[in-house]
Amino acid sequence: MDNLSASTLNELFVQKLNTPEGIDKVAQEGSAFVRQKLREISFARKVMQPQYVTKADLQRSVNHDGLVKIVDIEPDSKAMTVNFRGEPDFNYVEGERFEIPFFMISSEDFQKTEEELLAYEMPLTEVIEKNSVLDIQKIEDTSFLVQVDAAIATEASAQTGTYDTDGTVKKSDFKKLFDVLDGNELRAETLLMDSKMFNRLILYDDDVLGSLTGEVVVNGYTYATLFGRKLIVSNKVSLLDGKIYAFTSQDFMGQFLILNDTKFWIEKKKNIITFAAYESVGMGIGNTKSCAKITLS
Repeated sequence: MDNLSASTLNELFVQKLNTPEGIDKVAQEGSAFVRQKLREISFARKVMQPQYVTKADLQRSVNHDGLVKIVDIEPDSKAMTVNFRGEPDFNYVEGERFEIPFFMISSEDFQKTEEELLAYEMPLTEVIEKNSVLDIQKIEDTSFLVQVDAAIATEASAQTGTYDTDGTVKKSDFKKLFDVLDGNELRAETLLMDSKMFNRLILYDDDVLGSLTGEVVVNGYTYATLFGRKLIVSNKVSLLDGKIYAFTSQDFMGQFLILNDTKFWIEKKKNIITFAAYESVGMGIGNTKSCAKITLS
């Protein structure tokens, strides 16, 4: 099987779509692929490790028709929820508990004809990845950063800095970033930056480079440390360009909850094949003081 060409694998893939049983099989195989890839790509899931919940863990909301999870927070904390519908939710909640609503995130419905799929000279799993997987993970990361920025804005904790003459990030600017969290009796545990910003670290002297232990793979597949903080590097320059984010540990930040894991849906009508990926998730930032950022120019 390993020696089959991509075109042969694609032909077998399309043949399965000619029966209801085959479509169910493809959907199951696609779901396994999507879940594996999505967990590796989304940097939001690296900052806040997802936890699985069931209907038994949730309650009906009194504000809408969906499900929510009630989370307790410290009395002096300010909480907010992440809205994955594409618009920021600026309703901050002050109290001893707050609710995390659940929303469905879906990729667009992508369509290909049977003839087009047979013409591909790459495995169809790559087509799925380049469409539905990347679509969903971008929604996750974009929505996550919108709400992180909103939390930072409400605390007026955004910092600015300038690059040094040799193009490096000044150590004093890293200190400025860390002090935001440390000054709130927290600790900056995780750093998030894009690959271009990470490349600037190569210009540091050996004493700083020595702290980059471990491996860093784009999209945060594995972690390194920088100044004792876990480092996540992403290739999403469009979302992170010129910015470095710092987060405290998840215990003091919030929760990322998964009700329905990422699934793959596919159907065939005549020669038109339609596919998409979707999931039901919720995220809540239980402490708006748990994140900070610095914008460099």
